[in-house]
Amino acid sequence: MKFDDVIDLLDRSVGGADAYVGSHGAFWRGVTRERFLEMKVGGRKLVTPGDGANSNLVLSLRGQPPFGSDLDEPPAGALLPRMPAYLDPLSEDEIRLIEQWIDDGCP
Repeated sequence: MKFDDVIDLLDRSVGGADAYVGSHGAFWRGVTRERFLEMKVGGRKLVTPGDGANSNLVLSLRGQPPFGSDLDEPPAGALLPRMPAYLDPLSEDEIRLIEQWIDDGCP
């Protein structure tokens, strides 16, 4: 998995590379891998290389705290909606690919 593959998954999750993204915008579009790794979205660091399970990107995609407030049974501590908000979630297999990319140091 490469950075471009992550971008493709994120674009697919919102309906394509030209789809409008609400509150935080399509922060992943048009940035370098290096910039992506430095990003904070909503004041939260997006990824922690080597720790996919605890990276906010993965937590948001899975709807795990602090995300998941919009789920039928929100987890304790959920303050924000699961991402992508109000759209179908990525499959667990797709989320695992992103998680593994982060675990591998975001090559």
